Amino acid sequence: MNILEIDYTTTLEFDSPVTDHYFLLRCVPVSRDGQTVVSRNLSVVPETQLGTSRDVFGNTAYQGRIDFPHGTFSFHSTATVIVDRKDGCRELCQPLYKYNTPLTKCSQQMTDFLHSVFKGNVLEESVKSRRVRNCNIPLVAELLMDAVHGKIEYVSGATNVRTTAAESFEMGSGVCQDYSHIFCSLCREAGIPARYVAGTSDGEGSTHAWAEYFVPDDDYIRNDGSAMQGRWFGIDCTRNKKVDDSYVSLACGRDYLDCKVDGGIFRGMTNQRMTVFVKTKGRELRKNNVHAEDRFQWNSENLEEQKKMLRMKNQQQQM
Repeated sequence: MNILEIDYTTTLEFDSPVTDHYFLLRCVPVSRDGQTVVSRNLSVVPETQLGTSRDVFGNTAYQGRIDFPHGTFSFHSTATVIVDRKDGCRELCQPLYKYNTPLTKCSQQMTDFLHSVFKGNVLEESVKSRRVRNCNIPLVAELLMDAVHGKIEYVSGATNVRTTAAESFEMGSGVCQDYSHIFCSLCREAGIPARYVAGTSDGEGSTHAWAEYFVPDDDYIRNDGSAMQGRWFGIDCTRNKKVDDSYVSLACGRDYLDCKVDGGIFRGMTNQRMTVFVKTKGRELRKNNVHAEDRFQWNSENLEEQKKMLRMKNQQQQM
């Protein structure tokens, strides 16, 4: 278990003023199994009214419009989050997580690579037949993590947001987005549901991306088109490690496009420059108030009850 404080700032500078600027942000964590938001705040400059919505993936999005000319746009979000992923994240798995998207479509080269990872292994036939048993899914995922990490070289700027998993795989290089797309693609090709996650991890820099694979309560992944009960577990192929309590999820979906942290459109012919800075730091669990507005005494004896109360409070605020 960990308490993490997130400070996230993005600034857009335009060469000439723009107007009719519509934006949508997924830069604030949301409470879900495995992480509980204690406090959060979001501000934008120029100031404007913010609306909120919840998408099909459970992400909270903030949207707004600036209808007057402006040369810069920035947003600043802060949050305090309790993270406890020792048992994964218990959430339903919708059937859509079993299928690849245009960004994660599996090429023949990738399929051959997938089968080569398990060639001669006791898991070879189950991976080829897309019938991996519940008890073997974590092992398959970890072997794929090692294989993808060894196959792809991290090269900043080698790809962009439109680069597909197949393109990055063929080049043999990419960034965290590409590692995550490739892992999701290979998992789905093996019959294992997977999802893309955008978020932050302990340290300073920019946002990060990783993937999660699904382990059902049933013995096998069902293919009857229904949602499944089970748990999600995080894999960070970029760093070749399991996702632990130093990570905070901002949004999840089938691929990058489903969980863009920021996006928008505006009117104006101009170039733009973006600056992003994210700081995520851990904090010890102490017997004092985590946040003045919440009036909770945090200690190991009543932590679970307080997390439950916070989830109820967050749900009420988002309605």
